Amino acid sequence: MGNTEELYVVIADNIRKERKRRYFSQGELAERADISVDTVKSVENGRRAMSLDTYLKIVQALGTTPVALMNKENPERYTDRFAYMIKNCSRNEVEFILYMVEQIVKGQACYLK
Repeated sequence: MGNTEELYVVIADNIRKERKRRYFSQGELAERADISVDTVKSVENGRRAMSLDTYLKIVQALGTTPVALMNKENPERYTDRFAYMIKNCSRNEVEFILYMVEQIVKGQACYLK
């Protein structure tokens, strides 16, 4: 399988997983994204490539990001956990936490090589 085909499979799988995680039916996703149910079914089953417009509508309807749906590993579980941890923090506290996480991520690269 080529890189492009593999990416289509990853996106289709992530759309299905994210839809189910949010407890949306295919019909609900179609309605929220203003696309047909047949389009959702075809995309999730990998039978149809979608336009950029359709992809962005699905991304918005799922409340995620275009990049998140392209990752093999589902980062949403981490962002949900992070959001829960900082829900009572002030804006300044959140900015500080993000800065610290950025520093940790930058610093860990040399240790993981």
